[in-house]
Amino acid sequence: MGFESRKFIDLIQTATSRWANWEPPTAINVGDYGLIDKDTGEFEWEGNLYTTKNSIGIDMTDEALRPVETEGEDKYIAKSWGATAKKVYTAAEAEVPGIVSVAFKVHFQFNGKKRAAALVMYKPRYITLPEDERIAKLLKSKHNVFEGKYIVTEVICCAEYVMYMSSNIPETFSVSLQATGPIAPAVNAGGAASFTWSSEISHGTYREGSESIAKYMPLYRLKKPRPTSAKRLK
Repeated sequence: MGFESRKFIDLIQTATSRWANWEPPTAINVGDYGLIDKDTGEFEWEGNLYTTKNSIGIDMTDEALRPVETEGEDKYIAKSWGATAKKVYTAAEAEVPGIVSVAFKVHFQFNGKKRAAALVMYKPRYITLPEDERIAKLLKSKHNVFEGKYIVTEVICCAEYVMYMSSNIPETFSVSLQATGPIAPAVNAGGAASFTWSSEISHGTYREGSESIAKYMPLYRLKKPRPTSAKRLK
């Protein structure tokens, strides 16, 4: 029997071309490099581009070379084959007057033909490696260090996430993000509202996180550079 992490990561990777972090509280940063554990599917950190010394005069503290962070949409939903997001409610549609504010709610249906996975993030932020020829030069200059390794070129982070992997039977899974304060456009993952996940779990594997000051990292993108070329990472 294989690792649960490997199965979930493979399902999400096939659906999104990105790698799931089985332990989202564990930091994976843009510029990290290393290998993927073939059994667990987890990233094995070896170093970071921004802290690796180079002898070609590239200053990785240059602002133009720093990772770029941008806001995403209110929600990010990834699902593998066999999973369907049947209904997705926005805050206005999902709210229960006088009881609780709901940021959003989603119902998944799994056909049970084989295991399937879903990943939900609220107000994700994208951190990416900038497109700059100096980074390609750095990789070429340190080919003995980076050869055969993966480079983290993008990380999607958030303060609220849910990961779910179904069993081998047909099932439904519902999850909602509830807030103790008012939800307004200006309130983001680090705002005044406090969020809590509420779910109806059937038979599958479930993980969640909700902490306004946290920076969970559930999803990231990897590239394997070619040291003999100046091919862009993005």
